[in-house]
Amino acid sequence: MNKLTKYITTGAMALSILPFMASAHGMDNENKGEKSEMKSYFGEHFDRDEQNEHKAFTGTITAKSTTGFTLKDANGTVYTVTTANAKLSTPFLGSILLADIKVNDKAVVKGSLTGTTIAAKSVKVMPANTHPAMTKGTITAVNGNTITVQNTHLGVVSNVTVKTDANTQVTKDGQAATLADATVGTTVKIKGLWDETLNVLNAIRINIKTMFSN
Repeated sequence: MNKLTKYITTGAMALSILPFMASAHGMDNENKGEKSEMKSYFGEHFDRDEQNEHKAFTGTITAKSTTGFTLKDANGTVYTVTTANAKLSTPFLGSILLADIKVNDKAVVKGSLTGTTIAAKSVKVMPANTHPAMTKGTITAVNGNTITVQNTHLGVVSNVTVKTDANTQVTKDGQAATLADATVGTTVKIKGLWDETLNVLNAIRINIKTMFSN
């Protein structure tokens, strides 16, 4: 909720934020708050458990190879991650390939550690300077691939700038649709990645609803 408060007070938007926080592996007191926020998005328990073979490691991808990548955590520790047996995924899109992962992406790796090498079981990644976000409201303007959505949260009316592209998935009342269906006056729920530099929501999924409810 801290991110949501920040965006409302700066007038940028009123979004329901699903935060991704880069933090070191383990559950020391310094990073415990960040891990709690991270769990709220990933829906998994990433506590370090010495009796559990698979532990979680979070940080930034610094290099790639044909077998995986290197990961640098918040403490500066560098790990070699092998992904041959890992499920790779990204927010809202699901499974991806190793080729889709980029240097500087943020990642959460769950796997077995031997020395500084992690045999990954699962890898969840997100582009640098972004975090998952969601908004719902009414489209007030459409200009090319840019949509303006007006919403109200806690009594605050905000306009959210949404960017779409050819990969944006669109549904209407649960059925396949196109961006042409996202017209002014349409009620929508949008999930995507908030660009922390440009302050826009890059839409991954748009759900058009003829009867909108919370």
